[in-house]
Amino acid sequence: TLAGTPGASRSVPVIELLDDDVDLAPARHLPSPAAGGGAEELAFVRDRLTATLARTVELTPVAPAGPDALDEQPQGARWPMTTVGELARAGALVLRTGGAVTVPGPGRQSAGSGPEAPPVLTETDVRAGTGPTGALPAPAAGERLEVAAEEPVLTEPGDVVVPLVGGGTVARVVDEAAAGALLARNLCLLRPDPQALDPWFLAGYLRGGANQRQASSYASTATRLDVRRLRLPRLPLDDQRRYGEHYRTLASFEEALRLAGRLGDQLVRGLYDGLADGTVQPL
Repeated sequence: TLAGTPGASRSVPVIELLDDDVDLAPARHLPSPAAGGGAEELAFVRDRLTATLARTVELTPVAPAGPDALDEQPQGARWPMTTVGELARAGALVLRTGGAVTVPGPGRQSAGSGPEAPPVLTETDVRAGTGPTGALPAPAAGERLEVAAEEPVLTEPGDVVVPLVGGGTVARVVDEAAAGALLARNLCLLRPDPQALDPWFLAGYLRGGANQRQASSYASTATRLDVRRLRLPRLPLDDQRRYGEHYRTLASFEEALRLAGRLGDQLVRGLYDGLADGTVQPL
């Protein structure tokens, strides 16, 4: 008799397969393993969740100071403003639009025996704050790889990536984990000149809800963002960096909240499955 592996293989008597309902699908006879991977793994997830929740408390922003009561309007309302389009024309940043078509799964092999093609940073990745998960589609048998009409866009640290469709206020600064990826369709990349623009300042102002609404066009089925119409204040680089540090801290807080949510979901699903299949015992 073949030794079974929990969640992977199991020996089943033939008589069980030939009952009134003949069904050889493995899923019917092989329960899925617990989402958390057993009691030991669940304990590890719980420890990570506890540490992550503590980090969210540390990163929780303090109550912001409002404008001076004697001021007629907030300071930001008095700043001279510019647009992304004007900054691009002035050479302060470069605008690129993604064009890679993606499929789920690992990257395809390049032609011949070369290395895998770079992963693709998708709209879902940008919104979820994860690393690149997309891949270029593999050609069918005998089909030649099509050469892109335009040079592919590869991300670099410090780039700012903005989704063009779907609404929402998202602008992500590319870190080392997302660098070197191809840019998928429906994404726009802004590459600021570090001597003129702080990337976190840029991303922070692009995320403003009112800013994105005034730069968007609305249809019955979709919302599309015109990145060139997004506005931000003209500030000296030192002031940009001061605001950029605040935006960076907010992004870290947001990522900690996301991670806590994922770990909490994994822990809950693992406990439900483990208690149901006996791999976890109630205290």
